[in-house]
Amino acid sequence: MSKSRFIREYLEFLKEDKELDYIFPLLLEAMNFRIVTTPLCSKGQSQYGKDVVAIGKEEDGLIYRWYFELKGNAAKDINDTTFMEPDGVRESILAAKDVPFKESGIPYFDNLPVKIVFVHNGILQENTRPQYEGFIAREFPNGGFERWGIEKLVNLFGTYMFDESMLYDAESYKLIMKILLQCEALGWNADNLRILIQRLCNQCRVYRKREVVRTLAALKLVLAMILDSSREAKNLLPAKESSDVIVLLTWAWILKNNLETKQYVIESFNGLAEYHLSIYVEYLQKILPLAKKLKGLYMRGGEMEKVFYPMRCYDFLADLLYFYYAVKRRNSKEMIGIMQDEAMHVIEVNSGFDVMTLDTQSIPLLMLMRFLFVPHCSEETTGKFVEYIGRVMGNLMRRYRQQHMFPELYGNRIAFAKSLYKKSDDYEDKSSLLLVVILEIIAWLGFDEWYDLMRKVIVESKVNLQVAYPIPDDELEIQLFEHRLMNEMCVETSIQLPETLEEFKKSFVKKYNHIPLQTEKVGYGFLTILAHKYYRTDMFPDFLNLGFMKPLNEDIS
Repeated sequence: MSKSRFIREYLEFLKEDKELDYIFPLLLEAMNFRIVTTPLCSKGQSQYGKDVVAIGKEEDGLIYRWYFELKGNAAKDINDTTFMEPDGVRESILAAKDVPFKESGIPYFDNLPVKIVFVHNGILQENTRPQYEGFIAREFPNGGFERWGIEKLVNLFGTYMFDESMLYDAESYKLIMKILLQCEALGWNADNLRILIQRLCNQCRVYRKREVVRTLAALKLVLAMILDSSREAKNLLPAKESSDVIVLLTWAWILKNNLETKQYVIESFNGLAEYHLSIYVEYLQKILPLAKKLKGLYMRGGEMEKVFYPMRCYDFLADLLYFYYAVKRRNSKEMIGIMQDEAMHVIEVNSGFDVMTLDTQSIPLLMLMRFLFVPHCSEETTGKFVEYIGRVMGNLMRRYRQQHMFPELYGNRIAFAKSLYKKSDDYEDKSSLLLVVILEIIAWLGFDEWYDLMRKVIVESKVNLQVAYPIPDDELEIQLFEHRLMNEMCVETSIQLPETLEEFKKSFVKKYNHIPLQTEKVGYGFLTILAHKYYRTDMFPDFLNLGFMKPLNEDIS
């Protein structure tokens, strides 16, 4: 998708007042025009076809005084109605021509030749063209007039102003400027981006189709700017994470305002979602070849790679699997098989996957299992998965024996980093959801010896085994896309392990009824996976059913 497309989508839906008349003078400044007056200078007064007056050079090198008349919104297209109506195209151009503009503060101003430009973010309709062209030929027989329609504006904005200046209010301008500067700095975070998204959405009156479409176009444009800056900085991570945030928060806003069933909203959001996935393609094409090499995700970073290497591995796996889920419906069984093999190859050649350091790494683990085994995978890939789980289990037990530590419960990366040599006070591992997932996998595989070994360590450590359940609520789906679910989840605690695997298979039950989501009904089920991945919200119990799910109303006695 080209930036020209996003610029056009954005510009087409700007209204004249406080939007087009805000950013158009910024364009002229970028083109080295000297601004004399703008619509803000004469608000509430007659402008006589001169919304913007400026001094600047034409392509022939001559300096002109330029009179720009701006039209947008309902008047953006030149048609029979807008051409002839009061204060329409015809009257505005005549006023610009006939009514003089004086500026005594610029001595040479009155002696400059005049150029009149009609600026509109629309088109000249063909059935009106003969009347319009005849009028221009009669009134400007010697030239001195131009029309800048949507095509011209897209070209100019793309050439001179594909940056933060394109947003149409000062506060949004400041925010996007901060965001773009961050793309070149260490420590990227999405705080300013979240504020900007909220600001753009709050400004939109959702009962007006034009404003909804314009807002979605603005968000695509913001993402295009971030991608442009990320490419310049040769670091696509800010663009990838920004695309996550924009898609998630935009979809939450759509759900909150009951817009998900409106066709024009889905069509506009499709463009944003596809652009988001295209950024993943570019990001993965850059990282995946490296990740497929032996220890390719390892960086020569000394002792701290003991912290960062496993986290980097699982972060990358989550990104890779999310993209595979998002495009799965478009691919053949053969292609999905290649994706399954590729994911397991990345795990096989990177030893960082053998060490699970955060409880929230159960999320990519469950994503992996569902992608591999629903509906099926090759015998070779299954064998590699079994070996991988064996290595994970061995390292979980080894780490507890040596350091008395299980993976950090809340996914607190700083606490884990502080605990490289000695457990930090902020490091919490007295409870675990991940260990329950590991036990479920062992039971599903049917490995009695593995169960006995894990049970011994768990009983010895007295770790509190837990399962998290979402609390059904009308706002739950919206909240899933807005933030990490914490208070919205209830937790079953103190799960006791029977002595044998056979008894575990019979007694362990997760009682839960599936919560239907509107997101899945309209074809965006992959976004729920993105929400769990990005916010690190524990997967709902029915994300992967390994045989322990029972409906709440079923008798399990």
